[in-house]
Amino acid sequence: MGGAVKRVVSVVRCDDYDCEDVCTAVRRSIDLIGGIGAFASPGQTVLVKPNLLAGSPPETCVTTHPAVVYAVAECLRDHGCRVIIGDSPGAGMPYREATLRRAYAASGYDRVAEELGVGLNLDTGHEIVSFPEGQVMKRFSIINPALEADAIAVLSKAKTHNWTRMTGAAKNLFGLIPGLEKPGFHFRFQDEESFSAMLVDLNELMRPRLQIMDAVIGMEGDGPHSGTPRKIGAILASDDYTAMDVATARLIGMDPLEIATIAHAVRRGLVREDLGGITFLGEPLEEFVVDDYRKPSTYRGKGRILRHNSLLRLTRFFGRLYALQPEIRKDVCVGCGRCERACPVDAITMADGRAVIDLRRCIRCYCCHEMCSDHAIRLERSRIGRLIAGLAEGG
Repeated sequence: MGGAVKRVVSVVRCDDYDCEDVCTAVRRSIDLIGGIGAFASPGQTVLVKPNLLAGSPPETCVTTHPAVVYAVAECLRDHGCRVIIGDSPGAGMPYREATLRRAYAASGYDRVAEELGVGLNLDTGHEIVSFPEGQVMKRFSIINPALEADAIAVLSKAKTHNWTRMTGAAKNLFGLIPGLEKPGFHFRFQDEESFSAMLVDLNELMRPRLQIMDAVIGMEGDGPHSGTPRKIGAILASDDYTAMDVATARLIGMDPLEIATIAHAVRRGLVREDLGGITFLGEPLEEFVVDDYRKPSTYRGKGRILRHNSLLRLTRFFGRLYALQPEIRKDVCVGCGRCERACPVDAITMADGRAVIDLRRCIRCYCCHEMCSDHAIRLERSRIGRLIAGLAEGG
């Protein structure tokens, strides 16, 4: 996979989630990049991997919309493939059959599988896979349906992200790591840059064949769970995760090179530094760009990702003081314990039926905020952080 290889992204208008309209848009987007036969053959098993962060109703825009999952699964089924819909939900959720059933039901994927007569993964097994070529990760624990599939189709959702700025195609593949093993990755890779390098390793190991982006209605603000819906009006298809993320970043008004996974792909020679070599087909991408797409509250402005050096270490020291920190809303917390399970450094405990955060141990990865479906965790700056913010803004 070299930078000289041309990558393609198709852009097709889709204004709403009417199933017929979505199916038409998805089929056209795939046809523009070579047709479904370029990505899978009849008789092959294909894992359709949506963004299933947590079981949430489609209108919240937390997960890939079921109409998009339906359209891709139908296209593959009609091509003669054996289709399995599956994912491992977010870091605070145990990877168990009961958890999967609830998440599939809440997101509408169980109905998709039933209507199309395709599979819905309930196998919670996983295996260790060696990857000597990895730059920061040499072995991964991968869920069984991904290992047993002949091909993987990644169905992402265009969302902002409080930690990685954007969650797109590369980030979506993190769902192949079984649920409660995810916090271990956040503990090992405690900054955006190293975590993103790991994501590139994971994508290079698994090599998904087809990328679909649900950008009909995305999520802006404090994504990937607590943001708000924002219409973009497009379905995108690609043969490459970095090309897809370049397109998605531009759609939501971000410089692609400030997305760390894209920056790492550039450094590894997987895509040109000027992001050339990516061909856009279909309708002009510019027609769908939302310039005022609301960024996460953690967003610190436009700029490339810094490399590991002394300046970066100093920047991180002040960044920790400046960074938003999670705060429990005790009047809202229901004591479910999901944030405690998601925390990679055990900074959260339960006391009197409510979560308590030890900010001295907190690494500001915001996994707790990401996994709280009750919106009981808000992100606030400390007094020193507010002072730094005021100085930085000239106040």
